[in-house]
Amino acid sequence: MRADLDRWLFDTFSASPGGLGLYRILYASFVLFAFTPGHAELLDFSFAGALPDAFFLPPPGPLMLLPGPPPSWLLDALHLLLTGSLVALLVGYRTRWASWAVFGLLLTGYGFAFSVGKINHVMLFVLLPLVMSLTNWGAAYSLDAQAQRTPRAVQTWPLALLALLIGFAMFTAGFSKLIGGWLDLGSQATQGHFVKQFFARGRQDFLAPWLLQVDSVVFWEMLDWGTVLFEIGFLVAVVRKRTMRLFLAAAIGFHLGTLLMLNIAFVFNYIVYAAFISWSPLAKRLQDGLARLPNAAAAPRLTLLVGTVGTLSLWAYGSPLLWGSRSAGLVSDLTWVEVGCAAVAVAVVLAEGGSHLRKLHRAHRQQRPTMKRSG
Repeated sequence: MRADLDRWLFDTFSASPGGLGLYRILYASFVLFAFTPGHAELLDFSFAGALPDAFFLPPPGPLMLLPGPPPSWLLDALHLLLTGSLVALLVGYRTRWASWAVFGLLLTGYGFAFSVGKINHVMLFVLLPLVMSLTNWGAAYSLDAQAQRTPRAVQTWPLALLALLIGFAMFTAGFSKLIGGWLDLGSQATQGHFVKQFFARGRQDFLAPWLLQVDSVVFWEMLDWGTVLFEIGFLVAVVRKRTMRLFLAAAIGFHLGTLLMLNIAFVFNYIVYAAFISWSPLAKRLQDGLARLPNAAAAPRLTLLVGTVGTLSLWAYGSPLLWGSRSAGLVSDLTWVEVGCAAVAVAVVLAEGGSHLRKLHRAHRQQRPTMKRSG
């Protein structure tokens, strides 16, 4: 059993310095430009500081020691520090420290936000920089690598840990539905949630108006059973890389269905799932082009200036992607940034699936025996 555990932990998932470096850049860019701290609703903690002390009811933890929510200026400072840490993570400056800072600041900010209202499903997103810091994802395409402040070797066992965290999170969601009666044939839980979102929350975009007309018990019951079985099965899928990637691809489709039907976007999950994309082949193709980039470590003052200006600009004005993302056409509280992230995630899954099918086809053609002509 111990040998099997070691094999799963150290040999199941593979990664290269270049692949992890690309993923680090994607993660930091995603947070900075798709959900700029302090500007996008899902990553803005300022509202907590404007509420009375009576609203402050933190869950068990160190925040219970505080008499009330922090002042708004302190939360604005938290946004600034978080933005600066993300910029440092993007360029790979003191990558491990930057990763830990992003984790700590996200945990603190969401701790304040969750102390005055609803708790959202963002913990995988919050834990990600902490887990990935253990892989040494600053070993390539970073200022640390150029200054030789970090070794070239990377660790892959944190990817197994991340897979286990994803599987456990999905399992707990499915198990709660199981004991909550989702498989009861006398009621349709998905339909109940849909009706609540449609009328109480005003989420009436995309497929929602059409689904309101669907009164098939079989249809809604299939969604109940499919949801529970899929979420519970995630914990079993982590034992193999292939099944894990299949379940992650199915999760993208699952979240797309949730967006189209319930108008709820689990957008932060996409960047977590992206850790299991085959980044290494892409890094090999980009290696020559990235090698021609100017050596930023040779100009530390210029690098510091650009990083500082970028941090202050994003903190003060937000990302250009957010400008106009609430444009006309959507009735619900969805933003076009969330819809765009879902579309990109689906496109990546289709591209990965197409690439895999092409590899299988080539392998099949190579193994097919050649026919010799006689004459």
